[in-house]
Amino acid sequence: MDAFGFFNNIDQADAQRYADCEITHGRVAMLASLGFLAGEQVEGSGFLFNGSITGPAINHFQQVPTFFWVSLGVGVVLTEVVRINMAWQTPFEANRLFLLKDAHVPGDYSWDPLGIGTAKSPAKMKGSKMKELNNGRLAMIAIAGLVGQELNTGINILPGNAALGQGQLPALEVECAGAINEAACAKAFEAALLAL
Repeated sequence: MDAFGFFNNIDQADAQRYADCEITHGRVAMLASLGFLAGEQVEGSGFLFNGSITGPAINHFQQVPTFFWVSLGVGVVLTEVVRINMAWQTPFEANRLFLLKDAHVPGDYSWDPLGIGTAKSPAKMKGSKMKELNNGRLAMIAIAGLVGQELNTGINILPGNAALGQGQLPALEVECAGAINEAACAKAFEAALLAL
């Protein structure tokens, strides 16, 4: 189904590029949705960054140390260089820009560390690819909703464990939203709730 008409009057090369982009963005959105929710559950703990990352997940990235930003940037660049070399035609040899190699299957980057696709029949693999595509589409909508919710309310999607145990769901996030030292505020508020 193509409700917005993206595939109307386009050639095979553009259709292949759109399909590859949709699969890639779906994979990123699935990881982002999971990371968004998981990040809020470990916030303020000593598990990562000595408990200095707190508040809604939309603000976590700005709180991490510079080394993390640089490492993430280098990882993204290296991943994209490998992806481009595997799938994209060289612009100096192609007759136009933004063309994938003719033999490239959208989304196939020969990386299957768990061997999920190695023992499947073509019919089962086709079904798995459709499941991945549909879950990716759902994840793109989900991460947009999660970000929109936190931008609108300014509080975590999932409340802190101590506040949840005391039945005061958004109290910690509301109390500490916009505090100069959000990490210290969150720790003090959780300690107060535990003392009740």
